[in-house]
Amino acid sequence: MVAPEPTPYNWTGFYIGVNGGYVFDFDVIVSDLDLLNVGPPVQSFSYDANGPIVGGVIGFNWQPWVHLVLGIEGDGGYLGVHSDPKQPGSPAPGTFAETDPGYYAMVLGRIGFAWDRWLLYAAGGWMGSDYEREIEDEFVCSCGFPLGSASNDDWRSGWVAGGGVEWAFRDRWSLRVEYLYFDMGDSTVTVPIFRTGPFRFGFDESGQMIRGGLSFKFW
Repeated sequence: MVAPEPTPYNWTGFYIGVNGGYVFDFDVIVSDLDLLNVGPPVQSFSYDANGPIVGGVIGFNWQPWVHLVLGIEGDGGYLGVHSDPKQPGSPAPGTFAETDPGYYAMVLGRIGFAWDRWLLYAAGGWMGSDYEREIEDEFVCSCGFPLGSASNDDWRSGWVAGGGVEWAFRDRWSLRVEYLYFDMGDSTVTVPIFRTGPFRFGFDESGQMIRGGLSFKFW
């Protein structure tokens, strides 16, 4: 008697899960568009705003062929990035750009190669977030107050792409590790400077993240 071969794992089904990781090399390029600070003018500077990312996910996989898995998922949670560098060349005590945490959402398409309980996949799609961008000029004018500050925490959209590997260690449970690169594009913060007028600062942001996740499949 020859024992029958085990049935290969099937990835098809709806699932929910949680994930968490770290955002690194979140590169923020700030441009002093109207040259508020001169002597010598430093029109642009950059800094990193790293921090944790945690969230939840809901999605669906379809396995039309033994090695092909197609999927779509929605993801949302907390993006804990933060940094507050000084603009080089700005008069003391300085002009500061700041990035503060906010919420995020993603919609990702996935395509993967399955080998029984292992899935190697690529992913890409849309990302949005409302993390805060702020400019604060702390130079004290003759009035006795700092010149001005302003912030922007509007919801912004960008794109995200990457990939990962997932392991179904039980029939309904799986673990994953993934890498994602995201680009949030450009935005502008306009600062009303006392007795001078509005000055615009442009923000251009992109970053990378590494995350781990745990998922439960309904069937």
